[in-house]
Amino acid sequence: MKRRHSLALLAGACSMPAWAGMRAARPRTVFRFGVTDVFIHDAIPLLRSYLEARLGIPVRIVQKASYQEALEALRSDEMEAAWICGYPYVVARHFVRLCAQPGWHGQPWYRSYLITSADRTEVHDLAALRGDVFAFDDPLSNSGYLVPVVALRAMGQTPQSFFRGSFYTYALDKVVEAVGAGLADSGTVDGYIWEVLHRQSDPAARKTRVVVKSRHFGFPPIVTRHSLDLELHARLQDILVDAHSNEQGRQLLNKLDLHSFLRPRKEWFDGIRALVEVLDGTRAPIPVSQIYEPG
Repeated sequence: MKRRHSLALLAGACSMPAWAGMRAARPRTVFRFGVTDVFIHDAIPLLRSYLEARLGIPVRIVQKASYQEALEALRSDEMEAAWICGYPYVVARHFVRLCAQPGWHGQPWYRSYLITSADRTEVHDLAALRGDVFAFDDPLSNSGYLVPVVALRAMGQTPQSFFRGSFYTYALDKVVEAVGAGLADSGTVDGYIWEVLHRQSDPAARKTRVVVKSRHFGFPPIVTRHSLDLELHARLQDILVDAHSNEQGRQLLNKLDLHSFLRPRKEWFDGIRALVEVLDGTRAPIPVSQIYEPG
């Protein structure tokens, strides 16, 4: 199942007119910040008010239904910044710029969880999910698609050959809901989202259990479009990195269950880049034991 997203997106980026980047220099009356399914949505008012207070201009939070939509909006100058996933960042790194890295438990890492119904206590690894109806998140989600599909590749399988059926929810919490409600036998989800839902005693999350956790990958980052004025990019980065040092920022971090925002490093996404190369056929398959940790 080779991905065609990278070629399509990069081709689109290369076809942009030379003057497109000049638009970033014009003063803007609104800063448009995109959120996708990785974001805890009841934190949106806090995010907007924090950014507005610090940037000194109105902020519009733009909800995107998929990572593909978010990337297209960044590439076409419809948004200044967005909180996306590591997989779309790797695909689109030629036209987006890393801005800030959420620090979960103070670290820039998270894991992909395979989950199933809480009463399936005999299930302990990916192989045991053969024949399930499986819930994916988004075709450009690292935790919600890339990780398990590359693991299946190592087993000589595809989702079509391994699962009885599968579908996309286009929202990580919806993966949990689907498994909790029995619409799917199992699914794959961002560990951060599952842990937050579990701590909040979410009814659907309580009906699920973790089968196995992946190795650590770079936490979904906040990026800006590459054509954004560097001064504005730096201001946004400083505002986010400084969040832990002021009361309004700490309220936002607390709502998001984050310790801080960190200054990102490209090498934090090397693990995801390796998975993308396997899926694109430019790297040999990675053993399942190097993708998922022992149960």
